[in-house]
Amino acid sequence: MENVHEFDRDDGGGFTGGYSPHDYTRRIDTKEIFRAMISQELRSGRLTPSRRRRMVRYAAQFHLSAVETGRLIAECRDEALESEDPEEIYHALRLVEPPPKTMPLPVKAAIALTAAIVLYDLAARLF
Repeated sequence: MENVHEFDRDDGGGFTGGYSPHDYTRRIDTKEIFRAMISQELRSGRLTPSRRRRMVRYAAQFHLSAVETGRLIAECRDEALESEDPEEIYHALRLVEPPPKTMPLPVKAAIALTAAIVLYDLAARLF
């Protein structure tokens, strides 16, 4: 897994305390970075399907699989759904897959009744 190193520097450009840069190196996990990116995209409402695909491609450059990236997106979405902020919840709900569209019960009943009548007429003509 790739890691990004962040150095603590003072305003003068040198390392603080005069120690080696490795004393002040903090490892930042790639997943943490993408989690922060995804959370920001989600909070701002910009995580559209096309941006999501771009983010998955970008994550692949850092050796994160599409499955891992999708899981991070799902985790961030779930965290946003538990938020107190209604706008954040609204944007997170846009990422939730809507339930599959089904026919209303009266339509299903009408189709079944029509099929039963047709089959009854066919059976009556044959026998």
